[in-house]
Amino acid sequence: MAAQKIDKDYLFKTAIRILAEEMHFNSEQINKAMDILTSTFSNVDFISSECMLSVDRCQNQIILKNFIGCKKMAGIKDSSIEQYALSISGLLRYINKNLVDIDTNDIRRFILNYEKTVSKVTANNCRRNLNVFFQFMEDEGYIIKNPVKRIPKIKEEKRFKRFYTDLEIESMRDACENKREIALIDLLISTGLRVSEVSNILLSEVNFDDKTIIVHGKGDKDRIVPFSVRCKKHLLEYMLERGRVSNYLFCSSKKPYGRLSTGTINQIVQAVGARVGLPKITVHCFRRWFASDLNKKSVDPVIIQGILGHSSFETTQKHYLSKSYDKITYIHNVYAG
Repeated sequence: MAAQKIDKDYLFKTAIRILAEEMHFNSEQINKAMDILTSTFSNVDFISSECMLSVDRCQNQIILKNFIGCKKMAGIKDSSIEQYALSISGLLRYINKNLVDIDTNDIRRFILNYEKTVSKVTANNCRRNLNVFFQFMEDEGYIIKNPVKRIPKIKEEKRFKRFYTDLEIESMRDACENKREIALIDLLISTGLRVSEVSNILLSEVNFDDKTIIVHGKGDKDRIVPFSVRCKKHLLEYMLERGRVSNYLFCSSKKPYGRLSTGTINQIVQAVGARVGLPKITVHCFRRWFASDLNKKSVDPVIIQGILGHSSFETTQKHYLSKSYDKITYIHNVYAG
């Protein structure tokens, strides 16, 4: 097999990236190392041979490793990084090319095929993940242009998301059979927290005097969320009844009394819901009801965004306010009833 020349610039960049990661180089040290390699081997050609490790074979792994490292440094959660990795690995299995050689048509074919097996929302999430990844490749100089930019968002089906009524939510309170259930349901009604946020609440982060909680939201963004007097009463009663010492507001019943898992929290909510004919209700349903209730009462949408912990108002508007059936009914009753 004839020897082939290796792209020196790519080889040097690969070597420097590995060194920089292992030795924790700063940008000045990286540039200096690159200058040394370039000047030292300026008149030398590199060729591949059968006994050499193929740069192409390890190229994808290096790019992925660098991407994941950058996301971790940016504070992106492991669960989100895992979704990026799943989208990228799915693309590589379907296309079977080096990442630097993948073009817009390759990605378009992959998305169209992927869309046949999943919902449009899931396919859109995959497209968004790939866009973030290839934008990283463009920014880092692996490719000249992000090939996903030319692929438009997939038009999602507009489905009505059910907003539970005030009566249904109130009936959940009445259906609670112990202190833990009523404390949990009242907290959800009072705050609209995500299930992961409820699971992670530490007792030290609850201020019962001010009736506020320091909440750790998505993207490691903290916010302060108030809760009602009724909620305070039920939380205190639950902690007195449980008789277990734990750092968490809601803890498991087994030692070492760690946090109550998100799965268990949703199971409790669904068990209470089943007693009043709402077996499919989840923690997120309370979140939607909470936002729509504030919206119905003409609370400033920006304040609703802040309480929910959304970084983008578009998210608040799209998923929590624009389809508020309660507000439509309320306005209809006032002006047309």
